[in-house]
Amino acid sequence: MLESAPTPLLVLSDVHLSPATPGAIGKDLARVIAAHPGHELILAGDVFDLSFAPALSHSPGFLSSLLERSPDVVAAIRNHAAQGNAVTLIPGNHDAALSENPVASTLLGRMELQESAPLGVQPWFVRRGRVHVEHGHVYDPDNAPVHPLSASSDRTEPLGIALTRRFVVPTGAAHFAHAQDSTPVSALARAFREYGPRAPSMIASYFRTALELCVEAGEGLLHHAAKERDSGEATRGDFAESVSLPPSVVADVLASVPRPTHMSRRDIFLRLYFDRVFATLVTVGAVSAIPRIPAAGWVALASSAFLAGSLLRGKDPYGALPEERLRAGAARIREITAAETVVFGHTHREVTEPGYVNGGSFAFPRAPGRPYVVVDPGGRAEIRRITAAAP
Repeated sequence: MLESAPTPLLVLSDVHLSPATPGAIGKDLARVIAAHPGHELILAGDVFDLSFAPALSHSPGFLSSLLERSPDVVAAIRNHAAQGNAVTLIPGNHDAALSENPVASTLLGRMELQESAPLGVQPWFVRRGRVHVEHGHVYDPDNAPVHPLSASSDRTEPLGIALTRRFVVPTGAAHFAHAQDSTPVSALARAFREYGPRAPSMIASYFRTALELCVEAGEGLLHHAAKERDSGEATRGDFAESVSLPPSVVADVLASVPRPTHMSRRDIFLRLYFDRVFATLVTVGAVSAIPRIPAAGWVALASSAFLAGSLLRGKDPYGALPEERLRAGAARIREITAAETVVFGHTHREVTEPGYVNGGSFAFPRAPGRPYVVVDPGGRAEIRRITAAAP
């Protein structure tokens, strides 16, 4: 038998409220919340696209403007909490700044709630009976923080968020933030379709940003990362108490989390397909040099063989990895913590399996209707949908 949760849960994630979000998404979110009185509302990450702010330090003001643009969402959350229903926010990779006091204070102030209101921000994950809820990005190295219990900085943001903040936002390429393009060919083709004459400069900006991130992944970054890990570890005991788990169990979960991609130049280089990009450039350059330098043929042969081997090993070696890694992460959580059910978001793909439910993305559903998860008092989780309102 599953242990009973105190109240039924309403879990939503990946709403991605941003300056470009259609108003219908906020209205749909408000409708779902209003339709579930008596449920604890768990907003399980990436509800707010704070990665669209120019820098982490801009997050409080950016969140304030997002809430001002989303009056339906504010009213729905305020009413839900005012009726005595708990509202819990778990930061994701796009709204990691929610863990910071200035941002959390902005949220509470905009909701016009008293400090005693049942609304709070919980880092990393929450436990309700034998149900474990978190965003899931810590199991995706491309979007994982240095430590899930520490505040990050502009120097140590995950690869995916750094690209969003440094490339997607400045170039206005918001289409790519959640487009799930994983290979250079598909991304470049779409850039030319979407942006026409602007595409070459945008592509140049992308590679400039990517190279900067490779260069930055050195001793300075590792020094900052070490401080963040120490800061996170200092709070592990208090966090374990807040989720009613022994500190040793939380330590075991931490030990199972993969190393973030942005901690290694090699990992960044490979993840951004620079191996294929440079092999292509070398092949083209060597072939063009053959009439002048016959020995360049051997270079062209070697680089083209490397490129062919890379492509044969998989058109997109990373495309399905986040889903597989979150599935494996859910299995480890069940094994280490004795959870019966794990609820994630992050991948924008819905999953319903024994012991694991992923609610997908409320804003970017892959089937008609917007998905969310309801967990009954017995701990059983199911994905439900609300018909999307007209834009």
